[in-house]
Amino acid sequence: MVADHSTIHANQRKSTHRLKNRPDIGQLKAILFDFDGVVVQSEDVYDRATTKLGVLYDVKIPQPFYEANRGIAERLFYERFKAAFDLDVDLNALQENGRRLLWAEFSTSVQYTPGFQQFFAKIRKHVDHAALVTATPRPLINEIFKNSNISVDFDHIVTSSDVENTKPAPDPYLKACGLLGVKPDQTMVIEDSPTGLRSATVAGCQTVAITTSCGRDSLKEANFVVDSFGELEELLTIV
Repeated sequence: MVADHSTIHANQRKSTHRLKNRPDIGQLKAILFDFDGVVVQSEDVYDRATTKLGVLYDVKIPQPFYEANRGIAERLFYERFKAAFDLDVDLNALQENGRRLLWAEFSTSVQYTPGFQQFFAKIRKHVDHAALVTATPRPLINEIFKNSNISVDFDHIVTSSDVENTKPAPDPYLKACGLLGVKPDQTMVIEDSPTGLRSATVAGCQTVAITTSCGRDSLKEANFVVDSFGELEELLTIV
């Protein structure tokens, strides 16, 4: 079978394009991290809590619901949960029950994403600032840092409680840039969901998606996509 020369040339151009656009770590002033699925392996924690919420309300949750609702604001999640299963319940009560189940899961089972701690230690030697930017509300973030083994020395933490509009709006990343005193195009955001990528992209940040929670097909908006923090170290040439 003879190869299609146009396809070969297109792939060569794409390869060269990726090489030219390798992130220049010397130009970066800050790295901004999402929390769930990036700093910690929490998507399974959320899924278990969501499953238990389904049991509580006697509904069976289809698999696509989990991935479709990752990385969104807490209130929006419960609004979607109520609508998806046509529940005749008080939204505030639903949210409180969900929050209780989620906090219980986080207190016993949350772990760092493999490679995060090593990557964080290395990147702090190259970049001036590091911040956490999450759609998780501050009370839950405080609870996690207080009652689990998760402890990271971020310069600033921006949660959904700290902005009027959370992800996918650009507000969280713009607020983080303001707190750090850097321009969005001087930052690199590490995200794991389309919602987070939209927020960072609209804010004007450079983006890397890591496939810990979603497949590559849903992360195409990112400037770069990696499967692990080890691959990200290679991309940034800080191995």
